[in-house]
Amino acid sequence: MVRVVAKVNKLVGNHFEQEFCDYLAEHGFWAHNMAQTAAGQPADVIAVKDGIGYLIDCKVCENNRFRLSRIEENQETAMTRWELCGNFPGLFALKLTDNSVWMIHLGPLLALRTAGVSSINAEKIRMMGLELERWVKAKPYDRSCWSKTFCD
Repeated sequence: MVRVVAKVNKLVGNHFEQEFCDYLAEHGFWAHNMAQTAAGQPADVIAVKDGIGYLIDCKVCENNRFRLSRIEENQETAMTRWELCGNFPGLFALKLTDNSVWMIHLGPLLALRTAGVSSINAEKIRMMGLELERWVKAKPYDRSCWSKTFCD
């Protein structure tokens, strides 16, 4: 039974990743869905628009909750290195049960985890994030400024 649930969850996640890439492409981004390998990958999507690259991991939030333990060590390491190399901070695209998608930077999620928070609910996701529809339409500098409001 556990294997069946894991396969269904993986299929749901894979569908969201492709749907997410398609949406970005429709809004002028070059978006590449990185293939899942046995070794795993540090993110699901690399997207570029206006000369700025984004490293994004897509997560479907069952029950409108995102468990911070779902941030894998290789994701944290790669996204941190990505940013240290002068790129835009790593992002998580969190899909809620109402099909809304919220963009949240890695940093605030790690800060919550360090503070002992184990998960965030839909209300916190909406407070911390920027809805995908607004994010894709934002100017490049606007895609970064919203995150500072909850990091200070």
